[in-house]
Amino acid sequence: MFKDKKIAIWGKGKEGESLLKYCINNEMQYTVFEGENIDLTGFDVLFKSPGVSLYNDSLKKSLSDGIELWSGTNIFMSQKNPSMKTIAITGTKGKSTTSSLLAHILKKKGFNVGFGGNIGKPLVDFVGQTFDFFVAELSSYQSADLKYPFDVSVITNLYPEHIDWHKTHSRYYEDKLNLIRIRKAGQKAILNKKNTETLNRTKNEKDVIYFNDESHIHLSDGYIMDGDNALLNTSHITNLKGVHNLENICAVLTVLKELKIDLKNIEQEIASFEALPHRLQTVASVGGVMYVDDSISTTPETSLAALKAFSDANHIYLLVGGYDRKQDYSVLLDYVRKNAEKITLIALPLTGSRIVQQAIGLKCIEVESVSEAVLKTKTLSKSGDVVLLSPGAPSYHAYKNFEERGNDFKNAITV
Repeated sequence: MFKDKKIAIWGKGKEGESLLKYCINNEMQYTVFEGENIDLTGFDVLFKSPGVSLYNDSLKKSLSDGIELWSGTNIFMSQKNPSMKTIAITGTKGKSTTSSLLAHILKKKGFNVGFGGNIGKPLVDFVGQTFDFFVAELSSYQSADLKYPFDVSVITNLYPEHIDWHKTHSRYYEDKLNLIRIRKAGQKAILNKKNTETLNRTKNEKDVIYFNDESHIHLSDGYIMDGDNALLNTSHITNLKGVHNLENICAVLTVLKELKIDLKNIEQEIASFEALPHRLQTVASVGGVMYVDDSISTTPETSLAALKAFSDANHIYLLVGGYDRKQDYSVLLDYVRKNAEKITLIALPLTGSRIVQQAIGLKCIEVESVSEAVLKTKTLSKSGDVVLLSPGAPSYHAYKNFEERGNDFKNAITV
């Protein structure tokens, strides 16, 4: 496909390394670039890592000059075995749990399953391999320039995020939705009926199946229902905490139903799934105080979902704040006001200061670091309380990624 073409690889992240390996294995001519402003004059093809914004000025110039743009995801999809069923899952939140749970259940059912993308191995690493099903988690960066449609496409939800890469929240939404815009007739889109942004932006889409819809798979009075038929008693699901995770399960079951997979033993298969790290993960219990790592939370909406998951706690100390993406915390703070006697905000830089200014009359403590926040909660918390790291913001100003932030939280507990 790329024989005798001069290839530029832009970016040295995880996918950049996989693209480099792909070039070496296929004996291609390549040059690796890093940075914001690069000159791609004379190159025929650009292999771009997801971290390089599609709206970067150097990239836009190169595209206008006629360079051919490829991603690891597009390379994999262009060369996949046509008999292999592909499922892509994106969304602001829940995509990792949803995709991991789907792959887990398909494996439990005895299928040969490939799984990667934004989680695990980049898709280009799977070129030449074939499976019964391939489950891909895609970020907004990977969806934005996607050329090849998946057999089934899932969008868990849409909330404001990643304005630094997409430049506007509207463009972020549309780049996510490119996943379903490029489908062929008959390829199904599975969407969240309860998510307003998704509904408003997909009114004219065809071949749509909704979850969280009373006529399809949804939550109702302690059960996951398919229309009027009960599928699962949610009290039996103890490994995935919170209503948002039950909604993720609804999305997974909707995919399985569309794939005509037998749901027999589904309760046991869900129960055998191990929740992912840094996603409402209980990392310690000290003196009756539960410490919960939800560092994956980078939006106010996910912080709100985390608070609701622990509504039965005596008191919650919420560690909130991080890199500022101009997100609106008013809905989160409205919930805190309604439960003001049970929640204390431990405000982290950088957005912590802005949150404190909006949180007039609420219990707030402003700190300089995650470790200082944990130290404060040790002096305040009592048995039956929860210390919850659910920042509602990215970590880029202080940490390499959310995993590093979560590990810092866990380490501070034992100091």
